[in-house]
Amino acid sequence: MDGALREVAASLEELRRQDEPVFTAIAAFGAGSLEMALDRHDDAWRHLREARDLAQRYSGDWLTAGCQAELGILEVLRGGLDQARGLLEQALDLSLAAGSTPFVTLCLTAHAWLALADSDPERAALLEGAAEGLRRRVSLPTWPLLRQVEAELVTRVRQRLGAGHFDQAFSAGSALTQREAVAIARNRPGTGTQTS
Repeated sequence: MDGALREVAASLEELRRQDEPVFTAIAAFGAGSLEMALDRHDDAWRHLREARDLAQRYSGDWLTAGCQAELGILEVLRGGLDQARGLLEQALDLSLAAGSTPFVTLCLTAHAWLALADSDPERAALLEGAAEGLRRRVSLPTWPLLRQVEAELVTRVRQRLGAGHFDQAFSAGSALTQREAVAIARNRPGTGTQTS
């Protein structure tokens, strides 16, 4: 991944010089995603913010959604849960508006990280299962750059719940529709956002 990051960084610099904002945003998103997978969170934060800012001005909801979701995961990992909530709510809304299943599933994974940080590992397992189930139903693989991030999430949630309880919750999540999964992501006990 280090070699890929060097190549993306070189492309990013060239695109900046050419004043290509859409492709620069895509390259910055790629750099941020790679840095996130490599645990270079400060660099990832910088590149993902650059990508998001450019995407908001030039490329629309789909890329902005992806940037917001990854920034939300980074905020969870940094302990900034309130900031993460805002980023993830916006990311989910943008993903749904854009009709982007890949970014909706990324948002569900990001919400799973938030649920784990909120001490709700069962909800985290449901949401990660939902993301995997949605991807499987549309033959969409997990993005290679996010496999490590998702594997770490699954490991942590499995440890908190125990293997059997995790498998039950994950399996239940994988059977959810997108609408049901989004409702679970938005329904956060203890935050005043629960629905009856």
